[in-house]
Amino acid sequence: MTRTDTVAAERPDSPAPRSTRSPAAYRTSLLALRTELRRGIAPWTGACTALTLGVTMAAKADTWQGGWGDTQGYLHSAATLLVGPLVAAASCWQGARDHRRSTTELWLSTPRARSARVVVAALPLALWAIAGYLVVLVASLLATWPYAGGGSPFPSFAVADCGFLLAVGLLGFVVGQRCRWRLAPPALAVLLYLAFGVPDYMDSPVQHLNPAWQYELTGTLPVWWFAPAMVAWTCGLALAALLGHAARRRYLAVVPLAVAVSAAGLIAHTGPGLLRADPARDRVVCTDGTPQVCLNALDEALLPQASQALSGLFERLDGVPGAPVRYVDHEVREDSGELQLSMPARGWGIVRDRLSRPEDFAWQAAVVIVFHGECPESAAEEDQDGFDRVAESDSAVANWLAGPHAAQPPGAERDPRFRRLAAMPAPERRAWLGRYLATRKSCTPSEVPVL
Repeated sequence: MTRTDTVAAERPDSPAPRSTRSPAAYRTSLLALRTELRRGIAPWTGACTALTLGVTMAAKADTWQGGWGDTQGYLHSAATLLVGPLVAAASCWQGARDHRRSTTELWLSTPRARSARVVVAALPLALWAIAGYLVVLVASLLATWPYAGGGSPFPSFAVADCGFLLAVGLLGFVVGQRCRWRLAPPALAVLLYLAFGVPDYMDSPVQHLNPAWQYELTGTLPVWWFAPAMVAWTCGLALAALLGHAARRRYLAVVPLAVAVSAAGLIAHTGPGLLRADPARDRVVCTDGTPQVCLNALDEALLPQASQALSGLFERLDGVPGAPVRYVDHEVREDSGELQLSMPARGWGIVRDRLSRPEDFAWQAAVVIVFHGECPESAAEEDQDGFDRVAESDSAVANWLAGPHAAQPPGAERDPRFRRLAAMPAPERRAWLGRYLATRKSCTPSEVPVL
């Protein structure tokens, strides 16, 4: 075969059968790929990806630096909502390069197949974006490691995020090749941001198909097939678009499209079942002695701090009949002698696996102790004055139980009821508190002792 025949056979519009590519042709493509990896906007895209994710994560370090789920959940949100449109816009700009340079017709005269040229030009930018993501992922996990409690990182979410960045990179490149509008890159970025962000505020069976869906990873684990399904869904669509745009046999795009549709059906059908409960969430770890503080295994590192924060409350309830014997963070059973603690949210009351405000934690526990349960509105309407007196006594008891170092409201020590409770002899006070705790579920004000 002559050189002219070879060139004609390599053209995408040539009716002649395509010749088998020689090893030299593959080496040429690899050299071109290496050149694209080192030059152009691809390295800058990787740097922008790392910078965007790094600044975003550093700005909210207090909210995620303390749990594996919080770390990867926040990184997932930033990678999909912020970096995804950025990578798509950069790829779209890269795809329109030939239009801007007016070299489209020139490339048609070269012997290299169109599909090979498209892949060589599109892949480096997506790879650099993935590299930038992985750099921030490793840095975030290292920053979380000294403070993380139980559990471990989620490799499946990292794989799904990398597949997503690869998909938006390829899709953006195809849009750039097909659309000659110079404002296509920013327009594509805005459209993708809306497409990824708006479904979070909708309630639909297919909302989990959104790659930017905000998952609650604290106390949960993804199913084993989560990463393969998400990669098949996002990358299947991107590969179908790429084959339909650049392949010689465009009907082959049906294969990845069928894979994407199958994965989408599985994801939409499973819905919330994509995440299952973490067994560590149900495993209870308790302190020694009486009363006990019991937390789930994920928060085991907080046990000494929680026990220390409640030590003053324990002393004030020592010897009181009916006082709780266990303080737990899960739902309590009827007449079990347990009290359900109001655990603060990570990133707010728990920062880097530390109770940031132990005095507020003690105050919340005291409020739970004096809570009299839900009473019907009819009972309050019949004896509103009685309920007001009970509420005033509840406030005084909560302030006294929490102690002087807790987050008491201003002027609590000047309340007459608070002073009467504090001035009682210890035996009398224990007896009165015993009668008071025995009526915690009563909706009849006359049964509740008042100060």
